[in-house]
Amino acid sequence: MLGGPIEEAKHIMIALHGYGQLPEFFLRKFNAIADEGWCIIAPEGMHRFYLDGTSGRVGASWMTKEDRETDIADYVHYLDALSAHLHLTDRCPVLLGFSQGVATASRWVAAGQQHFKHLILWAGVFPPDFNWTKGGIHMREMRVDVALGDTDPFFKDELLKNTSEVLDSMDVKHTFHRFSGGHAIDSNLLRSIVEPS
Repeated sequence: MLGGPIEEAKHIMIALHGYGQLPEFFLRKFNAIADEGWCIIAPEGMHRFYLDGTSGRVGASWMTKEDRETDIADYVHYLDALSAHLHLTDRCPVLLGFSQGVATASRWVAAGQQHFKHLILWAGVFPPDFNWTKGGIHMREMRVDVALGDTDPFFKDELLKNTSEVLDSMDVKHTFHRFSGGHAIDSNLLRSIVEPS
């Protein structure tokens, strides 16, 4: 967790990290807004692993292809339980997903109990099995922003076009943001996106 106490925070964000990241390092990307009345909560994906072989740095993942349906149900339940434990049910926080966290955030919006006022999808894509029947309804009720770096090695301009077409087809209003950079969170853009929240 980063920023002031949840009870005193003007704004709350739940930030879901990408594949191979850990919250303690991922949270550093949010220092720019932590000093502006934000409390940022970064839960950890439920699967830790060595990033290189059998020793060294450790990262976490939200799921793998192995027993994926169970993993998805488990992390939605885990994230709902965390929200309830932190008394966020009535606070309507902002939800940000980065990279693999975009699929996680999308699935949580569709299948979870927590409601959000703002969804930020950063450098990631909707999962192919995303439940648009439920997820689309929830997304129409919140502000949606999509961000992508202009030199992101994983996603190109086609991602913006495809994501926009999908959101348009589901009548989800959204705003796209490009920034100068790669597969990362840009502090200046983040600040400008959350400013009106």
